[in-house]
Amino acid sequence: MWRAALIWVLTALPLVAQGVEDRLQGAFETWVAAQGTTGVFGAAVRRDGAWRMPAGQSPGELASVSKSITAICALALVDEGLLDWSDTVADRLGQGPQVTVAQLVTHSSGLARDSTQAAMPLWLDRPTAAAGHNAQAVLDIVAARGAPQGTPGRYAYNNENYALLALMIEAASGQAYRDACWPRLGLDDGIAISPRAAAFGPWGGIMADPEAYLSFLHRHFGPGSRVWADPFALPHVEIGGGAYYGLGMVFRRFGDSYNFWHFGAQCFPDRLNAGSYAVMWEGKVSALALYDACVDWDTMFALDAALSRAVYEGGQCSRGRSC
Repeated sequence: MWRAALIWVLTALPLVAQGVEDRLQGAFETWVAAQGTTGVFGAAVRRDGAWRMPAGQSPGELASVSKSITAICALALVDEGLLDWSDTVADRLGQGPQVTVAQLVTHSSGLARDSTQAAMPLWLDRPTAAAGHNAQAVLDIVAARGAPQGTPGRYAYNNENYALLALMIEAASGQAYRDACWPRLGLDDGIAISPRAAAFGPWGGIMADPEAYLSFLHRHFGPGSRVWADPFALPHVEIGGGAYYGLGMVFRRFGDSYNFWHFGAQCFPDRLNAGSYAVMWEGKVSALALYDACVDWDTMFALDAALSRAVYEGGQCSRGRSC
């Protein structure tokens, strides 16, 4: 079960850019070594309105970080007038509950008993349905279960939400999930459906290299983006500690800017163990960590803390000033 990650923030220290990439890389390598595993890491720094990007890394499994891509695809369709945040699964798909797109994207639909947790081990490394994923199978389970058993409007992380969201995207666009989303979001070959986890691509089966994913993150969540302009004007739900779940990312206001982040994990013992962490601090520094291990929440939060220390230590740049 997802727990709301409350990003480790040093409000009293300045955001630093000089040398931050090296400090972040070192922090990640130290953390990975402590876990006895391997991984891929990339960090980017924004200076003078442009991002200095990492390059040359191998792709890795995004796991639940994949949800940010699905959410922004839904936003694109809403902006085109093909989908509305108030559209319901029952009305659009002809089966399933009366839960809205806004509720799906924020995990506030009331759907409970996440059926994907039992199904995904069976789907890993196996052919998918003709659609390229098994979201329809999830809808069939949800529809057979009846009305939502949780509390609509209350945050409760559940992969079923994003399986149904993918079907809503397909119904609204008239296209398969990938065909609808990749061109609209300007995604390149650095982001792809995972050959091993394709069955759950829209909610946890996309893979990417750090440069490609961070480019997506900057374009759709960074300064100048639709989300950055006001994430509170888009679907969001409070999850505690001043943090909110918005469009496939957790976010918190930070001064006059925002921090965005999301963890991911694929835990299939003796088959596939992978983790991910995507984060952007104040629209100035971003990072994607991909690692070959399934770790507990305390260990994930230790990674967050190590990376945040690497960003906020130093003092060369003051908050509110360009780095």
